[in-house]
Amino acid sequence: MDIHRCRFVPYPPQPINALAFSHKSDPKKRAPSDLRLALGRNNGDIEIWNPSNGLWLQEISLKGSKSTTIEHLAWTQDLMVDEDAATNAQKSSKGPLRLFSTGGSTAVTEWDLSTGTPKRTAEGNFGDIWCMSTQPQLKDSEVPNALSPGAGSQLLAAGCSDGTIILFSTEDDDLRYVRALVQAPVKKSKVLSLAWRDRKTLVAGYEDSTIRVVDVPSRRIIRNMSLGKSAEGSALVVWSVKCLPDETIVSGDSSGELKIWDSKNFSLVQRLTSHRADILDIAYSASGDTIFSVSVDRRTVTYKQVPLHSGTQKTRWAEVAHKRYHQYDVKCAVAYESKDLSVLVSGGMDTRPVVVPIRRSQSEYHRGLPHLPQRSQISASKSSRLFISWWDHEVMIYQVRRYQNPQNDTDSDGYAESHYDTLAKLVLQDKENIQGAQISPDGQFVVAATSNSVKSFQLRKSALAGRPSLRTRPLELPHSVARLGARRVGFSPDGKWLFCVRKDNAVALTKLVPSEDPKEQPFISEKTVKLYRQSRNRPSSALGTYEQTITQITFSSDSRVLAVGDLCGAIDTWILEGHEDLTFIDSADSDDSSNSSDASSSRDSSDEDDDSSSPVIHAQKWIRNPSGSIPTLESAVLTLTFRPSLASSSHTTHDNLGIHATRQTPHPVAQELPSAQTAHLIAITATHQLLEFDVLSSRLSDWSRRNPSAYLPHDFTRIKDRVVGTFWDCTDVKSKGERLWLYGSTWIFMLDVSKDLSQVNQNGHRRGLSHGISDGEKIGQLGPYAVLEPLSNSADASTSGQQEGQKLLPATPSPMKQEHENTRKKRKRNTGAGDTIRLAERESGVGDTFRRFKGTGGDDSEMIDIDANDTLGNGIDDGDMDMENSPDDTLALMRRAEKAEQSTTAAPKVTPSQQTTKKSTQQNPTKRAWTHWLTFEYHSILGITVIGPASSSSPSSSTTEPTAMVTDSKTDEHDSVETKASENIEVIIVERPLHDVDQVPRFDGGQEWDV
Repeated sequence: MDIHRCRFVPYPPQPINALAFSHKSDPKKRAPSDLRLALGRNNGDIEIWNPSNGLWLQEISLKGSKSTTIEHLAWTQDLMVDEDAATNAQKSSKGPLRLFSTGGSTAVTEWDLSTGTPKRTAEGNFGDIWCMSTQPQLKDSEVPNALSPGAGSQLLAAGCSDGTIILFSTEDDDLRYVRALVQAPVKKSKVLSLAWRDRKTLVAGYEDSTIRVVDVPSRRIIRNMSLGKSAEGSALVVWSVKCLPDETIVSGDSSGELKIWDSKNFSLVQRLTSHRADILDIAYSASGDTIFSVSVDRRTVTYKQVPLHSGTQKTRWAEVAHKRYHQYDVKCAVAYESKDLSVLVSGGMDTRPVVVPIRRSQSEYHRGLPHLPQRSQISASKSSRLFISWWDHEVMIYQVRRYQNPQNDTDSDGYAESHYDTLAKLVLQDKENIQGAQISPDGQFVVAATSNSVKSFQLRKSALAGRPSLRTRPLELPHSVARLGARRVGFSPDGKWLFCVRKDNAVALTKLVPSEDPKEQPFISEKTVKLYRQSRNRPSSALGTYEQTITQITFSSDSRVLAVGDLCGAIDTWILEGHEDLTFIDSADSDDSSNSSDASSSRDSSDEDDDSSSPVIHAQKWIRNPSGSIPTLESAVLTLTFRPSLASSSHTTHDNLGIHATRQTPHPVAQELPSAQTAHLIAITATHQLLEFDVLSSRLSDWSRRNPSAYLPHDFTRIKDRVVGTFWDCTDVKSKGERLWLYGSTWIFMLDVSKDLSQVNQNGHRRGLSHGISDGEKIGQLGPYAVLEPLSNSADASTSGQQEGQKLLPATPSPMKQEHENTRKKRKRNTGAGDTIRLAERESGVGDTFRRFKGTGGDDSEMIDIDANDTLGNGIDDGDMDMENSPDDTLALMRRAEKAEQSTTAAPKVTPSQQTTKKSTQQNPTKRAWTHWLTFEYHSILGITVIGPASSSSPSSSTTEPTAMVTDSKTDEHDSVETKASENIEVIIVERPLHDVDQVPRFDGGQEWDV
């Protein structure tokens, strides 16, 4: 594989300005399934992260708009108090989760997570909002007294640039301005920080060295607390103020001091100088016994309460640890603790979120999350060698030249000549940021979408002054496509279908046929095919329909099968019937097809689900997969890809293909399905389960049933960063096999899916079997031991709880499983950050157990163990938490034995001379292909895509691809034989490492060696 490492793409990662968890910490309970982290960036985008099981999956990105930013984020969840008519008692329930943001304007915006767009806004007209805070929820003891309407809702308090504090109401699923709580002071100092002490008291930090405590019902300032002035005589800016669970007030200011204020008389209790620059944010643990501060000096400092004197119960706050996890200013931090999660998340100018353990801070590593989008931001055309990259409102178009003779790749001055050209830049005039873009396979068209529009452009190559260039012109898309916007857009592999995934998760398809003359515009059908997903019984969630958001869409290699996947693991498929006939004219069409298309969009989705409503275009029609839906997977779908077809384009037909024209059907359409060889769909989930389905039968493929995800190589399962994308290399199947390439933000992994996976893991233990399909799906009820098998040809097979052509084998335990159950042990899971620090590293000084702090006498003789109070650490490894998989893998072994027996039976007889040849071959090991391969050589990958087949003159040194690998772990290294593939693919890897990102100068504290 020939690789172009492209670092010239100027993708600008954005600083992190705000962080907010959707739920309040509760160390006594497990993290709820709908727990999310909202991350706001400087360009107005909001990323939604799922921290479940410490996987940290970036699910979606809510795109912002031009000249906007995200400065603060807040979640609310109303407490619904109802009266039970039978018992006359009150019962409470949680309402839906709602997300709000502010930044650079006078308005507060509520976001619709289901559509990914702003839902509503409210303004106070008092000045730009600089901070925001959410009123605490009602406590359980307060529920019986909450009889007034809207008592269970939460107010939003916002601080303005003119010193005014205003309130917004979220009652009745609405957002509206209520009143001004505190009018601007005489000097009109900005309100820079807000915190609720309780539901009736608000604490505000100003830029005039003052903290004010406000009584919300009476709208009176009950106390002014002055911080004084700095050593230079200037006023101290209160950047952050927080209230601990015991109502103690904590503030961080521009002097770098952390100040502790008494909760009763509001006097200054203690000041801690641990930073050399401004403290920008403060976070604290659930119990309030640990405080974290982040600053411009890049330090994250931890404080704990320690005894004031030995043998006394009086305590004081002391710095116990500090470390620099970031390379530039740290602007925000937030903590969350539950029974299984205990993390501090921070972010700032270096654009990278960092997860730090709290409960096990001395026994676990911290972890840095990717700073780039977890969805590929590039797209390439193999035939034209063009690729595009997009961000905000720009789409950049590049050309990759073929490698020539290296001796000729220099200019007249002897410098190496560039192999890349920037051909064009498209700037969308829409206010919203780009949701997605793609270039057509032939390189003639580019399509880009925002939340409110879809735009397409035609590309024509030209040459100016001997340099390649492009001429672009816009294309007019159907009104029903262009005006509604989309989450995802793109083209089918044959370039004839333009797809759009709309905000309501409907898939719209438009036929596009290029003209033979590149100067002429292509044919764009006025008909729009709208595909709606099958309804499923899903458990209710506080996130509503958010988890049904389509995140993945893919076509088969012949463009006749379409598959989509969402965040809850559901996959829907559609099939294109018939053969293309450009002369086909449907007499049933009206003269104004666009009007009929618009009319159809107003119909209910239940009407659209009927295949008869799908329009016929060029004698082809999209229908729902007649074999039913694929079983729902256990976690979100990260990527979908069809196995490339290696055979000729044969077709599987119905029995009623002998159709002919009649008076009722003057232009009949063939009901012909695509080839079964092109309909093998591979899905990879958030837990890195890999499954392959036969779409035409809606069941697991033979390869997937022989190779459950438990057999995946340890090199792949140990990776923490999730999969971002995939591509295939099937250029030489005989020598290299069918190579599926997966990549994440820092790694690339290859798996040969033409062979069975090894049954032994890296430690020499047998692996269990797990298909990764949820138990709640009616189609299969695939538990850890049961699988789908083909039925006999009997016509009276029951279809209750199963699909036609499938049956469910009972989950009978085997002796091997029972023996494993007796020996299995509970395994502790980390608390959501990095891996556990090995004991040898802890003893050698990496992650010391003890931290020094200064005693009252000024010496350093006293020690403190940060993890000494870990009362909950031993309670995470419950029985249902995380155990070694112990399913029955007998069925997978039986399938492999049946396959081997079939191949042996079908093998021809061997003559004595052939036997002699075979023996000699076994004595001399021959070339063996790789089964899997992993590298971490590439960093900060924005995307990888195939640019075309490699040229014959490509230098062999440009590839890092493995050419041979020992498949047996017991074989010596000298048995490895490297072979040069007869054909290669050529790919581009776009990297955007942090050291290539332009940043403002960072704070220099004079001790850069001191972390």
